[in-house]
Amino acid sequence: MKYDSDNQRTHRIASVIRKEIAQIIQNDINDPRIKDAVITEVEISKDLKHAKIFFIVFNHKNKKKKEIDQIAKAINSSKLFFKRKLSKSSNLRSVPNLRFIFDDTESKAFELEELINKSLK
Repeated sequence: MKYDSDNQRTHRIASVIRKEIAQIIQNDINDPRIKDAVITEVEISKDLKHAKIFFIVFNHKNKKKKEIDQIAKAINSSKLFFKRKLSKSSNLRSVPNLRFIFDDTESKAFELEELINKSLK
């Protein structure tokens, strides 16, 4: 079925992008703010032209919202650097446009859990 093969392809490309960006952050980035970023997920559009890269910040519970916003701004301002590195290191025909988004799912789940625990008491 065509849908399944397209879906597998996007997952495979997302996996490649996730691994490569993690390597770039680990090896090629000099900005200490970006060094704390950990890639959690990559979502690619069906036409393979756009990629949303979700990240968390190591020890983000100790950081204020303003600091996290600065990290997100710094990593998004470096997206052309990431795109250039991806085009060199991966064997993708074309590298999608990258958009980095802070993944606050974990902190929202923690807050929800606290609310549930408070209501049970």
